[in-house]
Amino acid sequence: VIPNDYPEMDVSKVNIYLIENSPELLGPMSPQAQQKSKEFLIKMGVQVMNDTRVLGYDGHTLSLQDKAPILSSTVIWSAGVKGVVLPGLDQAEVVRGGRLKTDTQNLVVGYQNIYAIGDVAAIIDEATPNGHPGVAPAAIQQGHHLAKNLINIKENKPLEKFKYFDKGSMATVGRNKAVVDIGKIRFQGVFAWFTWMFVHLMTLVGFRNKIIVFVNWVWSYFSYDRGTRLIIRTFAKDRSVDYRAEVPSVKEVH
Repeated sequence: VIPNDYPEMDVSKVNIYLIENSPELLGPMSPQAQQKSKEFLIKMGVQVMNDTRVLGYDGHTLSLQDKAPILSSTVIWSAGVKGVVLPGLDQAEVVRGGRLKTDTQNLVVGYQNIYAIGDVAAIIDEATPNGHPGVAPAAIQQGHHLAKNLINIKENKPLEKFKYFDKGSMATVGRNKAVVDIGKIRFQGVFAWFTWMFVHLMTLVGFRNKIIVFVNWVWSYFSYDRGTRLIIRTFAKDRSVDYRAEVPSVKEVH
């Protein structure tokens, strides 16, 4: 894809770094998934740097803690979801990720009429000392549970405790590469990748959306190209010019 879109770029001089502050990739998943995802990335030419914290970026240099800086003009920052705490709430009940501590009925600790679900909630107990994962299935289940409890309150019925049903975790690493954890079942590779695609396709709303996305995926898979493009400049490729020869080399600091 890159050689077609950027013919003037020498791909052999491109280095891709994946910098992770944690000891392992995909922290919430199984050790097998963590190890396999790292192997996939390394085989694809990605330089994986675990236990590495980014201190800052000035537009040219990426500063790292206890490691040499990296010269780069392109940095993509990817981070988790952080809850936004409303002003006036007790900050003492806010835990990691900007989430509010709640009981098993999703009632915010210290309040009698404020509920929280999803990314802004953390049910802290012995079974879940860090709260539930910040994923869509957990939020959806909490939403259904809270709706039932609100009806129970109106009808003077006892409230039910929230029990999260873990449907598993999946992550795609690249073409024909994915990892899947479903209960005690662990598998990786091509089958995991097709499983990931099937699950995401089935969760789309509407038959028409499913067909459109499926056709786009099939086209991308066989053509090694994507239909969507951002047009940033007018460019007509001159077949007689070797654009790679005109690009000066960039020395990186390691």
